[in-house]
Amino acid sequence: MRIRMIYMAAGNSRRFGSNKLFYLIDGKPMYLHVLERLSAVCKRHRNWEIVLVSQYEELLEQGKQLAHRTVYSPESRDGASWTIKNGLKAAGDADAFVFFTADQPWLSEATIEEFVSKMEQNHADLGSVCLGETPGNPVWFSREYLPELLALSGDQGGRRVLKKYSERIFWYPVADARELEDVDYNLREQRVKNMIVPDGSC
Repeated sequence: MRIRMIYMAAGNSRRFGSNKLFYLIDGKPMYLHVLERLSAVCKRHRNWEIVLVSQYEELLEQGKQLAHRTVYSPESRDGASWTIKNGLKAAGDADAFVFFTADQPWLSEATIEEFVSKMEQNHADLGSVCLGETPGNPVWFSREYLPELLALSGDQGGRRVLKKYSERIFWYPVADARELEDVDYNLREQRVKNMIVPDGSC
């Protein structure tokens, strides 16, 4: 299968106070953590490719050595749907699309590879990681759902489509809650507020 990993690194960081994608975690910008793992995984799978989408030209320049394609998406300032649509347009030849967000720096390489492999092996229509009954990212869509994803608007994400067809979702459970944590506040503030939770948005 031709699988495209659409790496969404285009958010506005409204709750963070600065551009969180460049926030240093363990000495490297947040967005690089999963991007580097995706790159390592894709080197082991001939038909898996990364499409890096961002409204930040500096990020695209830094990430172009790791991604197969980079997509400048200035419209992303108007909502996540633009990041999704612009990524899909660059990956339109795929059989399936997997969406990753850049603010989950603890998502492991093993989970990435096992999730996508499981979806591929089962020819899944739709797929999502989860922790118990809590859904999270990444999420998988077969090509069948391309028109509905392209019809999203504003800040709508792929979860809208998943909810519509919930009975078709192939769930992939993770054991470590931290893998699904997304960083919405700088880590010092987030620890104080205890607000690291998976929101399931795509």
